[in-house]
Amino acid sequence: MEKNLTESDAREPIPDDIEQRMRALENAEQAVEAAFGTGKADRAAITKAAQDDAHEAVRKVGEALEADEKADEANRLAVITANMGDREKTKNARARARQARRDAKKAHRSATKSAKEAYEAIKFSQPGKLGFMRVVQVGYAISIAGTLYALLLTSRDSIVYDSVTIVSWITVILHGVGFWFFVNYFKITKKFVIFTAAFSIVASVVTSIIGGHFSLIELIIGNLWHIFLIFYFSLSKRVDTVLVNDFSTYRPKLQAQVEIKRSGWPFVRNLIIYFVVFSVLGHWMEAGMCQFIRLGWVQGEYDPSNTMLWRDWLYPYPMEGAAVVIIALVLYPLWQYLLRRFKNPIYAYVISFFANALTCSAIEFTMGIIVNSNYQLWDYRENFGNIMGQVCLQNALAFGVAASVIAWFVYPTLERWLARVPNDTMNIVFVVVAVIGGILWSLYIIDPPGNHAVSEEEAKQTRIEEEQADYYPSILSTDVSLDTMNELAKKGPNISQEERDKILRQVEEMQKDLQVIKDTIQYDK
Repeated sequence: MEKNLTESDAREPIPDDIEQRMRALENAEQAVEAAFGTGKADRAAITKAAQDDAHEAVRKVGEALEADEKADEANRLAVITANMGDREKTKNARARARQARRDAKKAHRSATKSAKEAYEAIKFSQPGKLGFMRVVQVGYAISIAGTLYALLLTSRDSIVYDSVTIVSWITVILHGVGFWFFVNYFKITKKFVIFTAAFSIVASVVTSIIGGHFSLIELIIGNLWHIFLIFYFSLSKRVDTVLVNDFSTYRPKLQAQVEIKRSGWPFVRNLIIYFVVFSVLGHWMEAGMCQFIRLGWVQGEYDPSNTMLWRDWLYPYPMEGAAVVIIALVLYPLWQYLLRRFKNPIYAYVISFFANALTCSAIEFTMGIIVNSNYQLWDYRENFGNIMGQVCLQNALAFGVAASVIAWFVYPTLERWLARVPNDTMNIVFVVVAVIGGILWSLYIIDPPGNHAVSEEEAKQTRIEEEQADYYPSILSTDVSLDTMNELAKKGPNISQEERDKILRQVEEMQKDLQVIKDTIQYDK
């Protein structure tokens, strides 16, 4: 900046306030460079070292060529001396020629070594060349995909939440974070891969001890890959020269009133996080609503045997997660617009409340038509103000309250909090949440056709057993007349013809026995 000043300007003293501003601007530029230019200094140092090695290699090659010329000259002089017939001079000349050849070979070896070092330095100075580390990164991706695919084929009723399952899920989460570290060439990747490998080794030892099948040889063989990773990332020069970017902890200084950005990667990233997290929180909200029904505080029915609701507490409810995303995309901007549109904020809040209630009810109605056509998940046909049994007035008001709380308070507060978290840290949070969401969806939500067919058959058999369980006690009850038994046997649901005929024969025999008893009583009288 000083170079751009004219000579007349240079002679004039710079005012103190301008000098202070210039100094503040320079400090700000340095702070931004330190915050966002992570890895540039290391990358420049590596590039400079590669250039120095290349120059040294060129110099060594020049020395080797000079040594070759000296050796050739020494050989030429030795031949001339030998032709002159002076034995002493010939001996000395040949000794000098042998020494020159040794010096030339030494120079060639030095030049070759220097050239290899320069080649390696230049190769490592290229930031896109992960080399073997790319194999590790792809291995992490395969590990994640394999685990999710295995969960797709696993029924939520058969999975066992033991130490092996928990360790497997934690390992997949670590692999997801490691994959993201490789994408960004973070320095911390080296320590993180070593930590992940060590965690896998320790976890395998602990789980084998808990399971009672500890075998040192099997553990060593099973962890050879992790042991190799620890040694490679501890000793490899490529790791130190390629992974040079710093994990930024830069936290921008924000004003008291933070403007919520509605575009770019951070906005999309936060929406995905909200969807996954609020899908699980929505499950817990539904469980709380069922508790209110059980206590008689609100109208409705609930199924205490619903394992999806009462046993699988991490079962995601996509409808609730989608509702929060729609709140962020539509309902929150609508509320902001209404606040600007009306001078009296009461109008804005009232209109926003009804818009929230209608939007959430529309979501529930749409999902109900798609997945609840037989009322197997919920049934509001007995509730006041219901529409086709899929939505009702009571739930619409409850949705309005919940959506309004999120749109007016929860969502803007979360956005302001997350805006103060360093960007790299938020990206890691996103990776962790995304992998957890993939695990939950693969296990609970996505149902392959094979599993679906089995569950349908099991559900049909369960319904038959429940109906028979209600039917047979009515047949066996002592306070039911034989005529009623006969009628029930003829109209009994889900009874095969063979069972029906058997029951009718038994009823007929009982009628005969009863008639014999009646005749005996009459005879005695």
